[in-house]
Amino acid sequence: MTAGRHIPALDGIRGLAAMLVVLSHFPTFALPVIVNHHVGDYGVLLFFTLSGFLMGHLYLPRSPDRAALASYAAARIARIVPLYACISLLSFAIYRFYPDFIYPIGLVELVRQASFTSSVSVFWSIGPEFQFYFLFPLIWGATYARKAIRGWLYLAIGGAIALCYAASPWLPGFSAFAKMHIFMAGILCAVLVRRLTPAQLERLFIPLALFSLLFLALLAYPPASMMDWIFPSTRHDPKHLVYYGDPLKLAASLLIILGATIPHPINDRVWGNGVMRRLGAYSFSLYLLHMPLFQFARLAGMAFGLPVPVQIALALTLSILAAALSHELFERPVGNWVRRKLTTIWGRRQPVSPQPVTVET
Repeated sequence: MTAGRHIPALDGIRGLAAMLVVLSHFPTFALPVIVNHHVGDYGVLLFFTLSGFLMGHLYLPRSPDRAALASYAAARIARIVPLYACISLLSFAIYRFYPDFIYPIGLVELVRQASFTSSVSVFWSIGPEFQFYFLFPLIWGATYARKAIRGWLYLAIGGAIALCYAASPWLPGFSAFAKMHIFMAGILCAVLVRRLTPAQLERLFIPLALFSLLFLALLAYPPASMMDWIFPSTRHDPKHLVYYGDPLKLAASLLIILGATIPHPINDRVWGNGVMRRLGAYSFSLYLLHMPLFQFARLAGMAFGLPVPVQIALALTLSILAAALSHELFERPVGNWVRRKLTTIWGRRQPVSPQPVTVET
């Protein structure tokens, strides 16, 4: 596979992950359960795995020189910080005047938001991803170290990640160290994809596509005999280790991503179609905005006596429309501006191309 090439189907996979999280939050607002609320854990697991894959796919083929590191840092900050900061500040302002707001961000929590250590609602998962962006250059640099020490560096990194995995029950859920095994699995998947020939990937497509179909069907309609494995209870597991620490669930996430990387007309139609790619592009805005909009739709629905199906349709419509507007009017243009400014400050002389509408940036 061509190193660093854009993979349209992965846009759709990110859109799928976002919708799994969105659908999982219906019970939070006493709306009918469409799917098991733990599908949100699978959505976040897909997000984390995909982030690791994309870092490996986009950056490992490049030497980590100064220009590459500056480009990487600017892209990562521009991707997360502007919208994250905006939603955090707006939530802080709203919460001061409306104590029942779904994002209870007071002054102390705002400081945690700024340090990416918040555990409020959906914000908990932004911390591990952003922290991982600071750790990835260590892995990146190790792949270009002198051959004499490269093996030792790989051993040290592998040992550190194994220790983090073993210690994950005692690490904060918002810590990247508690999720490093997920990110690293995604990176290794990218390395595998780069080393397989097109013919080898093509032979893998049918079994991987069938697995993805079966697994997603099990998430939607789990048989009673498999319920305890697919959707185990987290009543005594506040960090949801039965999801994020389960090697089999991680492997399932990897296989779905691996299947989506293979050039095939079915992937183009299922994951690479316009709707799924747009959902992927809007996924970050959708992830951060859907909870307040669900709350608004529920309150408005009860105030005006709207039927529950209408409330559901209103919640989903508002969330997707708001995410689209947020992405087009704020997330993308402000992200591009921040990216250009940071690369200028850090001394990159070559022109910076605008950030494309793709999950791979």
